[in-house]
Amino acid sequence: MNLALRNSMLFNDNKKQKTKKQHFPHKGKRWLFIAFSSFVFLTGCNHFDIKDQEQAPAEETQAIQVLSTSNSIETLTPADEIEALLKAEFTLQREGPNKAFEQFYALSDQSSDIHFIERLNHIALASNNDSYIERSTNLWLAAKPDAEQAYSLQLQVFIKNNRPEDITRLLINAIQQNVNLHFLPQHLESNSRDTVKVDTLNTAIANLPTDFQNNEHVLLSRAHIFLLTGEYRLAINLIEKDFSSPSTEKKEALYLILALSQKNLGMTNKAISTLINASKRFPESTRIPPPLIDFYVEQKQISKAVKTYQDCLLEHADKLQVGINFVRTLLKHNQPSTALTIIKELPEDQTGFTDQVQFLKALALADTEQKIEAIKVMNEVEGNLRTSATQQIAFWLYDENKENQINNMVLKRTKRENMQEQVMLISNLHEEKDRFGLSYELLQMASKVYPESNALRYRKALLADALGQWQVTESEMTTLLQKDPLNPQYLNALGYTLLTRTDRIDEAMQYIESAYELADDDPAIIDSLGWGHFLRGELDQASYFLNKAWGLLQDDEIAAHYGESLWSQRHYDKAIEVWEAALNSSPNAKVLIETIQRLSPSLLESLQ
Repeated sequence: MNLALRNSMLFNDNKKQKTKKQHFPHKGKRWLFIAFSSFVFLTGCNHFDIKDQEQAPAEETQAIQVLSTSNSIETLTPADEIEALLKAEFTLQREGPNKAFEQFYALSDQSSDIHFIERLNHIALASNNDSYIERSTNLWLAAKPDAEQAYSLQLQVFIKNNRPEDITRLLINAIQQNVNLHFLPQHLESNSRDTVKVDTLNTAIANLPTDFQNNEHVLLSRAHIFLLTGEYRLAINLIEKDFSSPSTEKKEALYLILALSQKNLGMTNKAISTLINASKRFPESTRIPPPLIDFYVEQKQISKAVKTYQDCLLEHADKLQVGINFVRTLLKHNQPSTALTIIKELPEDQTGFTDQVQFLKALALADTEQKIEAIKVMNEVEGNLRTSATQQIAFWLYDENKENQINNMVLKRTKRENMQEQVMLISNLHEEKDRFGLSYELLQMASKVYPESNALRYRKALLADALGQWQVTESEMTTLLQKDPLNPQYLNALGYTLLTRTDRIDEAMQYIESAYELADDDPAIIDSLGWGHFLRGELDQASYFLNKAWGLLQDDEIAAHYGESLWSQRHYDKAIEVWEAALNSSPNAKVLIETIQRLSPSLLESLQ
């Protein structure tokens, strides 16, 4: 086989409220809570190795044991309670939130003090333990039944664990406590790509009593779920019914869902009208202009799209982002000239977005047949777009018949940490363009810059063999095996090179057999082994291994080898069957055609 083919929530505290049940002197306890909260966050970066800790003194163990039951804490003196808190904080610092949770839970449960309960929730969140979060929020809601953040945290847990009945019960309780459910559509949005979680929320909301489903945030979530699940007509009907009531607040998000649902049903003009009405109601919205502009462009109403952008009453940064999205849409719909016009109108201060703007400008220039200028602009792109920009420049240099400039450009623009991947990609480009010499040159240059890259050296070795420079292949593969002597691909590549380029068949077979011992299911290695037996005249063994390789991978070169082995054993029909199958998938495979031309030229003639 050709060697080139062988490269196989933390949250803000609610307003503090006094509680009826208090066992600590309030001022002392508040002071202690604040002091230790500060201590925790100031020393949170210290690392302790549990195995290096000394065994806790007996009195400390006894104090912690006292905390383990809810009844015993009732009898502790204030001094004992303060000591218990000290021990809990000590455990938190030394052993982390998972170890400290139960101690803090016991303190919070007995005191019902909102400060400790909120502290407990911080610890539960830090532990990333759903059970702890649920237990701590249960305490929070018992002490403060309208704690919005507690409902939000519990909802997260229930969604994550697909508990629709608990979600339904939570929403009912929250609505009865007059809790603002603005977090419900937010959690839906954050899980909108997970169909299981969307279905969980859908089931939970559907099980709410009818009056509860009319809650504004529940209604918004219902409409969003209809949109996500493709029930566009249901979304439209629900929103239009809500809009028909004069007492309801017309939310921006509902307009967006309505417009997208209309668009998905092919009612683009209605969707545009919906967004126009929304923009009048929410003139400073950053979410309405992008889809409205997109819909105008899709309808080829470019002047209206431009006017919509120009009339946006947005802050500087928002106007910039809307403009960038507009340019992308224009380029997608083959409007590069208008894209260049909008780029000129973007705010001058483009801090944080300069590379995006330059990248889009270069694309627009190229699409207006200004590729030389496009290359200059793209060459200025840095940051996260640097790699993509380099690849795009390479394509354009080919278009301009300046491919000889590519390699130096790639090495100049590519950072060391991206060198291997980038060089591989550009090497592939050269080979797709049948410029194998440029590919080899790039690999040589990159190997000097990044000599420790085994992948680049291996790719160079394979290409050298394809170019007839098998001595380079032998040298490079020998170097690679010195670094990684048990790599089956390296062993096979060196063995196959010696097998096909020299008369050192026995030496070659040693490498190939070693590779086979390490990877006996690799079709490339099995093919090499079979071809080695063929060259030794061991036809039965050759056909056995080549048949095995062909069964694993119907590759044109394996077909050439297997067919020739069969032919040599006078299994002509079977050989022709293998060759015909390979020709159907690889009609221009050089090695395959050469083999058939040499052994059975009539087969090629009959297929013409």
